[in-house]
Amino acid sequence: MLLFLVVVTAAYAQSVPFCDVKRFGATGNGSTADTAGINRAIDSCSQSGGGTVYFPGGTYLSGTILLRDKITLWLDSGATLVGSKDLTQYKTAVAGQDWYGALILAKSVRNVMVMGRGTIDGNNVFNPNGEEHMRGPHALMFYDCEDIAVRDITVRDSGNYAVIVRDTQRVNIDGLTVKGGWDGINMHDAKDGTISNCRLYTGDDSLAGAYWENVTVTNCILNSSANAIRVGGRNVLIQNCVIYGPAQYAAGSSLRHRVEAGFQILPNRANPKNKYAAPGPVDNIVLSGITMINVATPVFIAYSGDAPYSNNNLGVGRIIMNDVTVLEAGKTPFYVSAPPSNPAKSIVLNNVRMTFVGGADESQAQSQGFSPFSILQSYAIYCRNVQHLELNNVRVGFDEKDLRPAIFGENLDWMELNGFRAQRQAQSGPDVEGTNLNRVTVDGNELPPASVHVTGIEMPTHPARAGDPFPAVVHVENTGTAGLANVALRMGDRTVSRSVSLNAGERAAVWFLNLRCPEPGVIELSAGGIGKQITVAEKDSGHPASPPYRTAQSTQADFRQIGDKSFYIRAGGDHPVMQKGDQYGAIYLPKALPAEGSVVVKLENPDLRTSWFGRAGIIVRSDISKPGEAAGYVVLSSSPAAGSYLEWQSDTSGRLNEHSEFDGYTLWPHWLKLQRQGNRFIGYSSRDGERWEKIAEAVVPGATGELDAGMFCYRDSARFEQFEVTK
Repeated sequence: MLLFLVVVTAAYAQSVPFCDVKRFGATGNGSTADTAGINRAIDSCSQSGGGTVYFPGGTYLSGTILLRDKITLWLDSGATLVGSKDLTQYKTAVAGQDWYGALILAKSVRNVMVMGRGTIDGNNVFNPNGEEHMRGPHALMFYDCEDIAVRDITVRDSGNYAVIVRDTQRVNIDGLTVKGGWDGINMHDAKDGTISNCRLYTGDDSLAGAYWENVTVTNCILNSSANAIRVGGRNVLIQNCVIYGPAQYAAGSSLRHRVEAGFQILPNRANPKNKYAAPGPVDNIVLSGITMINVATPVFIAYSGDAPYSNNNLGVGRIIMNDVTVLEAGKTPFYVSAPPSNPAKSIVLNNVRMTFVGGADESQAQSQGFSPFSILQSYAIYCRNVQHLELNNVRVGFDEKDLRPAIFGENLDWMELNGFRAQRQAQSGPDVEGTNLNRVTVDGNELPPASVHVTGIEMPTHPARAGDPFPAVVHVENTGTAGLANVALRMGDRTVSRSVSLNAGERAAVWFLNLRCPEPGVIELSAGGIGKQITVAEKDSGHPASPPYRTAQSTQADFRQIGDKSFYIRAGGDHPVMQKGDQYGAIYLPKALPAEGSVVVKLENPDLRTSWFGRAGIIVRSDISKPGEAAGYVVLSSSPAAGSYLEWQSDTSGRLNEHSEFDGYTLWPHWLKLQRQGNRFIGYSSRDGERWEKIAEAVVPGATGELDAGMFCYRDSARFEQFEVTK
């Protein structure tokens, strides 16, 4: 066998140049920079018309390696290519743009391959001027290339994406393993590609990008702290893959371990400067033979005005899911949201089983925005502005009793249910609920109108303010045969309607969420001859924060104070609070928190904010007016959609560098409490301000003496009420 390998290698070496990097000056000792020696080997092979550049066992410290036409990089087992921490050692594919820098860079080349059982170690290279003020160079970049391949290699701890493909045709990635870093494989303007047999354990999206055309993904295992798949394109087949959480590697900016979405659409934008993939709607994407376990939501397709990436996009055509199993999904349903002016054309599910954790009701959807962590008005499927939703042999259920409807639709031309089965228990919501459901068919038959009797109206339990969202509930009973009932709620001179599928004699509570009265006064709500009045208080726009309160900001922020203990903050930000960033807008009391004491506040979401990167909550610090400098730094916060966090500074950096996450869902309103015991801090969350659940505790070495205490926002807005510091 050994003789055979020697003969084959010798024959191969005679026909194709074979350049061992150690013959060109690379040491492989892990401490000497080998950049020049590796690039000399590549240049030598290139001058001979192409060939294989071979890395024997060893550790090769390097800056950017530049691939040439017809070059194969072969990292043998035991060989590790390590990225230099020196940012000056990296080159970029686009002059003046560090974001396009990479450890291995192929620009405008043809017929190149990176292969072998070796490892590419991105070394977690940090760039303070990079994306999010932290991301460094990519591990492998293919820019304006044709006929590229990556096979059997392992990439770990990339400073940014593991493999990035831009403006490239004919892509083959097989047997790639990714551990840590950010995106696993990110392709933009990629045509005619295959991705197979990959194992992607990533801190950001496992598969990502836009303008994919004629691409197949098969036999992959995806484990992500963001989205397993987040792509846009047309003629894309993803099959025989396993997606599971929690993630092995935390998201770089939030340190979250939860998988956001199994599959998320990234809409194509209009007028891109593409070379290969023509611009157009996302269309003909097929998911087949997929298993998803422990994802926040199975599918997230959002390009409406309240969704990320919503501007200037070209919409969604046909999305098909065949033979898909989803287990232990979160409280966010399969979600599609399009703008009324550009509805999604066709969403088809065939032979799909989805089981969610459950345990929610429609009241928890009040004041929610839309994100992969939002609790919406159904537990299984939520679609708005879709021309045709088709469910064939689809079954949905929950692990813990859930009172929400199985399906909620808004502005659907045709909802077609064939062999649909939804789990229900006593007091569960109906199978179908929505608004503007133009046509609903069940097993080939049009769902007939149902006659209902209104038995009561429930009003909000807390006072309503002009312009703020509030809920109302209409109780109905079906007095006729099974069908689709129309329930109308009149609010002043405005009428809001809901369609509800009801069995004969069935009773239901129909929720109307996020209602608003723009002006103060007494407003009558009525339905089915029953009326109730609601008093809407004038909205106090407040005044600038006044003594003893102070404000501090390291980003754009707006502050308002309403009375003694009610406040409003809206703040921007362009990099994460966690880790390297330290941006916030804060209203605070100087030196208010002694060595033994606590801070409590109630949070509301009047703006229905949706950014799951944002934060709002409690901040304590030796000096809140000195971001990036002062020690004793702790924040207890919630994102609009992704739960509560305790974050703290455990070193002398002046920035948050440790965290603990709780729950993953934010319900409004909610309370936060931060208790201090010397340099020990304990964070709590509550739905009612009385029963508290512990989030986490931390020891903060720099927390000495009295600390500033207050409220803060970052990339978020919130109303803070009942703020109190106790000693």
